[in-house]
Parts: sequence; C-alpha cells; structure tokens
Amino acid sequence: MISSVSPRADQGQRKLAVSYREAAAALGVCERSVWGLVRDGKLSAIRIGRSVRVPVAELERFVATQQG
Repeated sequence: MISSVSPRADQGQRKLAVSYREAAAALGVCERSVWGLVRDGKLSAIRIGRSVRVPVAELERFVATQQG
C-alpha cells in the first residue's frame, strides 16, 4: 500500500484562506451572501491565480465586528 505524503487540511493543518462556498458554510449563510459582502466591501477577498479566496482571518474579523 502506498500512502500519500502530501499535507492535507483535514490532517490538522489549518487553511489560511477558503473558497466562497467554504466561507458561506463557516458563516452559516448562502454563497450569494458572501458574494454580496465582498461586493459591498464588508468582507475582503484575495485572488490567488485564477481563484478567489477569503482569508480565514478576514472571516474572524468580520464576525468579531458583528458582535455589538
């Protein structure tokens, strides 16, 4: 049996940035809501190659600012 040697996020490594779908799941909202938050400047996203990702730190910051 050959085992994989590449690191995976589900093996204890924390992701630094997530897709819009993963961000929506983390926030408990639909993906369209995440698109709206980014469009309105309430949530920042970054481009990595052809992918757009939301930094996990940005999600944490957004949630912290909503507690009021």
